[in-house]
Amino acid sequence: MDVDVEELSGLCLSHDGSCLLACGDDGDVKSISFTGQTAGIWSRDLDMEGITLNPANADMYLAIEGRQEILKLAAPDYDTPSVMFQIKEAVEGRFFNDGLEGITYYKDDMLLIGSQRGAYIWKCTLDGEVVSKISVDSFVSEVADLCYDPEGDWLWVMDSVKKIMCICTVEGRLIHTYDIKEIENAESVCVDRKNGCIWIGSDEDSPKLYRFEAKF
Repeated sequence: MDVDVEELSGLCLSHDGSCLLACGDDGDVKSISFTGQTAGIWSRDLDMEGITLNPANADMYLAIEGRQEILKLAAPDYDTPSVMFQIKEAVEGRFFNDGLEGITYYKDDMLLIGSQRGAYIWKCTLDGEVVSKISVDSFVSEVADLCYDPEGDWLWVMDSVKKIMCICTVEGRLIHTYDIKEIENAESVCVDRKNGCIWIGSDEDSPKLYRFEAKF
């Protein structure tokens, strides 16, 4: 279905699971109903590439490419931004537009953050300490988005270049690969166990949201 989120690049479920939350390169954060209706939440001139929520307090975290930083919008109003930290390696390595593309809440107040260059995934605390770093370039060419599924203890990784979606462990061991060549530019993924599906967002001229039925 078509959705009104320019350059759709990140997806996650809302805190109550009643809709999706999305962000785009043009700097908009919006809600998306399961039938495709959108509503604005927050907007700023930033290259927003990934979005996730803290399940404990519903705070929103956004991955900002270019600046290579993680931005927080505090619940419930989502109107006061604060910079949490930068991924120094991406800043000092001058990743620029090959930088942060995916983010997902992991557990124990930690985030998993992915980049295009190197297909790196950093595990970080909420105060920015890098706990570990891996590369998943053995099976993807980039990390376009991430979604951690706590029930399966799986990490879903998108690659919009190879047009594949992979499941791996948090340590980077590949479990399965799905071919998604029918999607023009799949840059976001959200696992929705309650509704038995996987949501995939495509960043194209007319942004689209796809629903794939799944048996977990």
